[in-house]
Amino acid sequence: MLPRVETKAVDIGTLLQYTFTDKRIAVEAVQMAAPQIACLYNNTFESLDNNKRLSVLGDAVLAKVLCSAWFEARSSTGRVRSQAQWTQLRNEMLSNDALARRGYQTGLDRCVIVADSTPAVSPRMVATTLEALIGAVYQDGGDDAVNRVMRSLGFFDHTLLTVTSQPPLFPS
Repeated sequence: MLPRVETKAVDIGTLLQYTFTDKRIAVEAVQMAAPQIACLYNNTFESLDNNKRLSVLGDAVLAKVLCSAWFEARSSTGRVRSQAQWTQLRNEMLSNDALARRGYQTGLDRCVIVADSTPAVSPRMVATTLEALIGAVYQDGGDDAVNRVMRSLGFFDHTLLTVTSQPPLFPS
């Protein structure tokens, strides 16, 4: 059965707590069945690309937004976070395993469009889809929308980001 863009976009938006203006880009972000598939949009047959390009964009956007949060974060004593802590944060939050876990917790695996011959949605597919969805949100709503979605998905709930204070007046 052909995916209906309007219905699928609402399902995706509910999981992300985001309403897409461009419904097609939401569904493109979960399309892994083939390089292109047919879909129904406004009762018209249309072609829909797979999510590879959006996942590349989403990967970069995730890193940028998380890095910006790391850059602003400070320890409870007001010290800036180290580059080693950025590496730790990036590895713990943006690895394929971490993205797949977050995607499964959110229920994104139920939204992925796969070929009939695909027996199950793999963790790698879920991770790629989460990246693609972040890319789609960025394309659809920009930085503010991405920040809201990443916050709702728990990307900022890491100890290296949660303890913040103002910089000390007289650094030692």
